[in-house]
Amino acid sequence: MEKLEQIQNAYKVATGYPDLVKKLVELGVQSYTVEVSSEIVLYRFDDNKTALLDKAHLPKTIAENFDRELTIQAVRDTQQGKTGYPAFMNDIAKAGVRFYEATLSGENKRVTYIGVGGHYEEKIPV
Repeated sequence: MEKLEQIQNAYKVATGYPDLVKKLVELGVQSYTVEVSSEIVLYRFDDNKTALLDKAHLPKTIAENFDRELTIQAVRDTQQGKTGYPAFMNDIAKAGVRFYEATLSGENKRVTYIGVGGHYEEKIPV
């Protein structure tokens, strides 16, 4: 099974984000970046290879400026199961998040949400 297929399968069977992170780490993913407007994802692996996942979504409009509070609310809503991934992506777009970076290697596992004029970083509880 190809790496991207394994990654997509991990998303399907994960029981939550911490479980997904564990599965991605097992596949050798060290980090990934999501471009919010297009939902294109660049995965970086521990063997210095990369994989690009382009699902051909219609581009989202991103709010002009980053809103930290709206970003935190979007993260909390998805963590608590109030919203799924599509709604989460729409919510962070409205909060001005242009892209986010998940760092899965090392001691400081985290997701950093970045927009014009600010960012928000959250530790991954694994």
